Amino acid sequence: MTTRVLILGGGFGGVYAALEFEKRRDPEFEVTLISQENFFLFTPMLHEVAASDLDLTHIVNPIRKLLRHVGFFEGEVQSIDLAQRQVVVSHGFDQHTHTLGYDHLIFALGCVTNFYNLPGLAERAVAMKSLGDAIALRSRLIAHLEEAGTDCAEQDRAPLLTFVVAGAGFAGVETTGSINDLLKGALPYYPNLKPEMLRVVLVHPGDFVLPELGEKLGRYAGGKLAERGVEILPNTKVKALTAREVELSDGTRIETFTLVWTAGTSPHPLLSPLDLAKERNRLKTNAYLQVEGGGPGVWALGDCALIPDGAGGCQPPHGAARLARRQGVGA
Repeated sequence: MTTRVLILGGGFGGVYAALEFEKRRDPEFEVTLISQENFFLFTPMLHEVAASDLDLTHIVNPIRKLLRHVGFFEGEVQSIDLAQRQVVVSHGFDQHTHTLGYDHLIFALGCVTNFYNLPGLAERAVAMKSLGDAIALRSRLIAHLEEAGTDCAEQDRAPLLTFVVAGAGFAGVETTGSINDLLKGALPYYPNLKPEMLRVVLVHPGDFVLPELGEKLGRYAGGKLAERGVEILPNTKVKALTAREVELSDGTRIETFTLVWTAGTSPHPLLSPLDLAKERNRLKTNAYLQVEGGGPGVWALGDCALIPDGAGGCQPPHGAARLARRQGVGA
């Protein structure tokens, strides 16, 4: 009798867990990876697609090409029944559902964008979590240059050429630099536009950018961005967003049509109703990735898990792709 394993999520943790089963090819295990996309996305390079530095084909890899012996199901997880050991998944054009049973369940659902219920953000901000987000941002940058370069755009030129990025972690800083480079590189092809018309603003709540790297490197990176013309607003948060304006926590209002939001993530909402041990909405595990209170066969890794680091603390909570990869291999 085979042991059924379901892996929920096709990010770094989920894919590398599946690849480990792929290597072993153990006939005693029937493994299925469930993901909403049929490709693995190298998210750390999304900003390079947004800036046209990379073609999108360089950061995607078809999951069916990666996994020849592990099963794959493209669909969206709708619910999880821990008592019955079943997962309900929807897919297809009509979003019909299937119920999949399991003996072992691996949570690798990652995180989702968190807009913190700030007015206007969910409706108007541009996120940077998916391939579609990166393509949409690139299209918007080019469309704004085209519109701003016309003679009839004088009244809207300032908001068209002002781009605000919220969040100064790796995603925010890299996206800011990419936006700035694309705009500066394209500007010579627009005779009606001048460098002084461009405004790229980075908003963040701390004293310096890239706090993950410490103050010395963070301030160095901030200085390099400033040298390239990026305007940095520290100790500031976005308060609200309208169709034409970003309102900041210090009362500043920036006229813009574009806010790129990289300032918040939260664990997948599917975790909330589950009767499992959690902290900050992440699943608590032991050092072996086994979920506390989940009984035998329930595991978690990556951004949706809170994993002890062996030194009395927990491993970094968000966006650590290399960490999720190691956890996936260890799972």
